[in-house]
Amino acid sequence: MKIEYNRPSAESILNRIKYSTEESQNIFRVYLGSAPGTGKTYMMLEDGNYLRENGIDVVIGYIETHGRKETADEIKKLEVVPRKKILYKGSEFEELDADAVIARKPAIALIDELAHNNIPGSKNLKRYQDAIEIYKSGISVFTTLNIFHLNSIAEKVEAELRVKVSERVPDYILNYVTEIINVDIPAGELINRLKAGKIYSKDKIPVALENFFKLENLLVLRELALRTIADELSTQSTEIGNPEEKLELKSNERVLVLISSNPDSARLVRIGSKLAGRLNANLYVLHINLKNRDKNKPENYDQALARNISIAENLGAAVFSFQANDVVSGVIDFVKSNNIAHVVIGATNEKVGFINKLFKKSIVNKLIDSLPDVSFHVVPTASAGV
Repeated sequence: MKIEYNRPSAESILNRIKYSTEESQNIFRVYLGSAPGTGKTYMMLEDGNYLRENGIDVVIGYIETHGRKETADEIKKLEVVPRKKILYKGSEFEELDADAVIARKPAIALIDELAHNNIPGSKNLKRYQDAIEIYKSGISVFTTLNIFHLNSIAEKVEAELRVKVSERVPDYILNYVTEIINVDIPAGELINRLKAGKIYSKDKIPVALENFFKLENLLVLRELALRTIADELSTQSTEIGNPEEKLELKSNERVLVLISSNPDSARLVRIGSKLAGRLNANLYVLHINLKNRDKNKPENYDQALARNISIAENLGAAVFSFQANDVVSGVIDFVKSNNIAHVVIGATNEKVGFINKLFKKSIVNKLIDSLPDVSFHVVPTASAGV
């Protein structure tokens, strides 16, 4: 991956694209910012126009101007692939049409807001899934992302800044990224842009100033963005050997997260997603459907389980429900039949009844004893339930 702290020169961009095209190696470039309004979309469009003017086939897959005139003006002569129209609850919405972009087969597709949640009825749940599909077809992807949408960062932002992050991308998206352009402006300048109406409409400014656009929050987000980039550079510097061989080797690994209706399951899935991203592994999520479950099923069990499954699917996991007489035998069978390398499981440290505590502890111990070749990641949880 190539990381730019400062914007590369136009000539450098052109040479890089031409080289990649000649070598049949497409690019996945992310314009990364600490918050909305840093200029990610504008810079992406500016680069796209320069490349088009120099003979590169560039199209817009999806651009969101948010009513910003300077952004809309920068579209200029770039070809825009028609969006897909979707009816939902009596209203018409427009989404990125991945199939249309792939059929058009440009050299580069510009795709704004990578973390966007697609409208129900879309081909994919998330825009990042559309982007990966386009990239895998051989088309270079230029896209934008705010650092707080990265799942591991979103967890920190919600905990430290008390701001809800509803749109997320899993950490493993970084495995596809070949270039990161850090789009950074001083926090004070960003606040001035907001107050001048250059980021959001006037009615949204007061709320924004009380959330992400507090000065102290912007400083934290900027630090998180720089730290994430530094971590990526550190990871690259420790990699030895042929990258293609390493990618092929790692892609065979599988991470399994065990979930239930337990509210802690959502956190386990996010931990598993982060682990899978670091290992470049496939993420599996398993729910053991006990044959006698219906007799002792807690109230709202199905709704809570469905919520956890939805979170897993949104993070790109393959979700399975496996019927078994008991948790241990069900997990062992699934792990062995699917060549699982890592298992993420929750274990309560809470002082509940002795029998219950012993039972929960025995599940983890039995699994570890029965699967000596598997790496277990035991996560303390607030409440019991596998």
